[in-house]
Amino acid sequence: IRLANELADRGYTVHVWWAVDRRRSSPLSAKIRQHWLFHGFRYSSSRRGSRIADAFGKLLTRILHEKNRLRWLQKRQYLQDRVMKGLVRRVCDSVDGDQRLIRGFARSVADARITHMLPMLSILCPWAIAARRHVPGLKYLVTFQGYELYVKYAKLIDRERELDTRLVNAVEESDWPAIAVSEDYLKRVVEDIGVPESSLRAIPPGIPVDVTCDREAAVELLASRLRGFRRNVPLVTYLGRRDTEKGIDLLLYAVSILRQRGLDLQLAICGPTLFGSHYGEICRQLAIDLRCDVLWREMVSDEIRSALFTASRCIVYPSVHREPFGMVAVEAQAHRTPAIVPDYGGIASAIEANGAVGGLRFRTWDSADLATQIQRVVTDDKLYNRLSEAGPKVAAYFSVENLADRVLTHMDLTSGRGGKDR
Repeated sequence: IRLANELADRGYTVHVWWAVDRRRSSPLSAKIRQHWLFHGFRYSSSRRGSRIADAFGKLLTRILHEKNRLRWLQKRQYLQDRVMKGLVRRVCDSVDGDQRLIRGFARSVADARITHMLPMLSILCPWAIAARRHVPGLKYLVTFQGYELYVKYAKLIDRERELDTRLVNAVEESDWPAIAVSEDYLKRVVEDIGVPESSLRAIPPGIPVDVTCDREAAVELLASRLRGFRRNVPLVTYLGRRDTEKGIDLLLYAVSILRQRGLDLQLAICGPTLFGSHYGEICRQLAIDLRCDVLWREMVSDEIRSALFTASRCIVYPSVHREPFGMVAVEAQAHRTPAIVPDYGGIASAIEANGAVGGLRFRTWDSADLATQIQRVVTDDKLYNRLSEAGPKVAAYFSVENLADRVLTHMDLTSGRGGKDR
């Protein structure tokens, strides 16, 4: 969405096609024309694609706000599993089996006179490939981010090799080397899927870096909105999904260790879940067993999210798996708040750029070392001030403007004006 808005601001004619779900209150620019490709329900009950289920899913996005829709789906994990398995199955079987959708998509692309297509998820590339058979001259670029989610569902239906083949084919069909969101993620795509390294380029995501950091105002806002928040106690925050791979239990152990060391701090854990509430409930019970008071929140507004970034002594991302990148860590640094991340995966590279370091790394899966790094930031004012000052310099490297420049350069397009490219 950020890239689309930036390109529109630069004079490019931008269209967005939504797949699986659609945000009703999307932050897309008014300059951008939005379309449906399909809703996830389309393939949840039929391999060929059910137009009735598709229409029902689209209707839900119109009548239910994102927050309510997410809660509704979280209570029906079986339905979300069916959507994801159906999507993966459709790709493995070949999207050509749904010709009605392909023809309609190709028509809308041709009518909009699209010249370049950038599927933001590699799983969606087969639809772009199928559409361009009907649209002469249409070019497209693959982006790898979060492919491991689809591989997980492919394993559940015993079709992992077929999905890998489809993704490799998507890269072969691409008009440029595919994008991976970090150098480490690039290596992972090579190792896991078998894409040749020469067919990949690392281009990190982009975030807005021009943010306001009024700490006193942020503290007062949190005090008025978060029950139990203490103004004068250091706040350690996790912002992200509450799912098993995110390592929230490690953070709970680390905070418990710090309290045994006599360090007084408060912990906020905020974010939704993608895979049901089981892990979140386990973490809540674990917090009770550890006698660790936590400021729990599911969905938070952009206002509260920004306040948490600004008011926190540090942002912790304790993930236990090989993260593609670390958007939350970069956002924290843009707010002058140090980020603490594992030394494993693409996220490890998110705290250092432009000759500056805006955070600390801890040994992956090691809650004791995580506790030590948190303690350093909380108790060492010189270290905190140095990391805080460097944060915006690191974040600037990952700006939306730089992302757009890198993508346009990669596609050999002029980065200043849109011209005839759409």
